[in-house]
Amino acid sequence: MSVVICVIDPHPSYFVQAVRSILDQTLRELELIIIEEPSSASAAPLLAAISDPRIRHYAHPQRTSLVEQRNRGIEHARAELIAVLDSDDVAEPDRLQKQLAYMRAHPEVGALGTQLRLIDPDGATHGYRHYPVQPDEVTAALALINPIGQPAVMYRKSLVQQLGGYRYGRFPATEDYELWCRMAAHGAKLANLDEALVRYRIHPGGMKTTKLHGILRGTIEIKEQYFAGRMNAHARLRLLGEKLLLRLPPPLVLKLFLALSLRKDAPGRA
Repeated sequence: MSVVICVIDPHPSYFVQAVRSILDQTLRELELIIIEEPSSASAAPLLAAISDPRIRHYAHPQRTSLVEQRNRGIEHARAELIAVLDSDDVAEPDRLQKQLAYMRAHPEVGALGTQLRLIDPDGATHGYRHYPVQPDEVTAALALINPIGQPAVMYRKSLVQQLGGYRYGRFPATEDYELWCRMAAHGAKLANLDEALVRYRIHPGGMKTTKLHGILRGTIEIKEQYFAGRMNAHARLRLLGEKLLLRLPPPLVLKLFLALSLRKDAPGRA
């Protein structure tokens, strides 16, 4: 099992929590690949303090892009199954074991996510992000939302490489959504476990809060690329709403996004 964390300007607490959450998994046989871009801070001293032989740290000498970072992680991965975690999020201890069991039992599934528990900077739970579970439900949801959370995904290396890896870089943090759409367009099945196995951190310095308008623009462009002329009324209405959100200030967009996507009930218990 390979796990990839891409990082730039690592937070001294959040990054260490993310790394330790992988090293403390119930699944012990894994490699943790850290793909770092140059910045004012370095992950090296933080990783040296952890000192686990399963860590493989690659510090790129020049600034590139998140798309290129993610693709370098795929190239360095030795295993066929690759899990992803963002550098400010936390994986539950049994995340990898449960995803691995599912992927082995369902060889037809190319990518598998989980539900998300949303946490604040201090780690307190604010609610949950619910995603569709079954492959037909996930595929149907692609025209509406990004139905697989990037920091919770596990996918098959050979399939992603066959399809050209991550490609979309016009707007931030939407390269995963485009990849899922491309996978589905080529007939790959996508699914989610019905458990919140990743803690998704919302904090002022995170990309989720600082680049919301860009994320919206990328989402709109990808939808129009893959689903133009094939959207139902619900999907068309949501697309219109997303275009209207671009006229609002980012702090208000974040509040609306959290209000619409956040649920208090834990997945699997509704």
